[in-house]
Amino acid sequence: MLRRNVLIFHSGALGDFVLSWPLALALGRIYAQSRIIYVTGGQKGALAERALRIDSADIEGGWHHLFSINAAPPANILRMLEGSHAIFSFVAEEDSIWAANVKKLAAHAKLFFINPNPPPGFSHHASELLLDQLRVNPVVSTAVSQMLKSIQDRGIGASRPASGPVVLHPGAGAEHKRWPRNRFVSLSSKLHDAGREVNVILGEVERERWSATERASFTGVAQLVQSQTLVDLFTVLAGASAVIANDSGPAHLAGIIGAPTIALFGPTDPTIWRPIGPKVQIIRGASMDAISVDQVLEGLNS
Repeated sequence: MLRRNVLIFHSGALGDFVLSWPLALALGRIYAQSRIIYVTGGQKGALAERALRIDSADIEGGWHHLFSINAAPPANILRMLEGSHAIFSFVAEEDSIWAANVKKLAAHAKLFFINPNPPPGFSHHASELLLDQLRVNPVVSTAVSQMLKSIQDRGIGASRPASGPVVLHPGAGAEHKRWPRNRFVSLSSKLHDAGREVNVILGEVERERWSATERASFTGVAQLVQSQTLVDLFTVLAGASAVIANDSGPAHLAGIIGAPTIALFGPTDPTIWRPIGPKVQIIRGASMDAISVDQVLEGLNS
């Protein structure tokens, strides 16, 4: 049987997902005749297909069977597993039920298990954690290291040199990572007064939580943009002249595609979690509230 599949299982948040992209791109170079397939959430899979030109399979399409004793997944999943020669998992440990099932159903595939969570005391970038765990396969580790250098120099080439809008993304996964909304309003106003076009992306949280009055505070100084999907988000970020975002998945996405990106950090350590990319600038405060609008403007104009 010809085995052409390389599967990457990932179920984390957007930022963690983007940090795994150097692996996917490196595998595409090593295994040029293989299908590189992310097994992940549907929106993240569609994003990877658009940004990386690789394949995806929706992790909600029956893959949960792998977490059960004596797994019996659907026939299409069995074929995909049987047709795999390498599998990289960010979703389970080597001694798990998931791993036992995959070893049985993809008996000819080499399996690699990656823990995306840094151990206590870890003080390097998260990409180093990935490299450390890939050293068991020097070919893959070297290719990922080279890809990381390429991304740091050039990004993945998806951002267009743009005279487009300054894009602001006020969302984040946790409240303590969010710059106050009124600072985004003030920043929008100053950019508007300077003749800059401003787009503010409303994510799912902002659409649910912001009142009509809060949205109206941007009236006249910014255009509110609702990104319904991650592909929508990608399109908006790729056309930006600059992106200003909290420590969040969109900041990682903007950075890796090569958009000029200012990522705002408070309590989270940017040494570990800063976005990767050629045009990433970090502004950090003791808290998000400690970051001033003038600091951000100075960074944007530097």
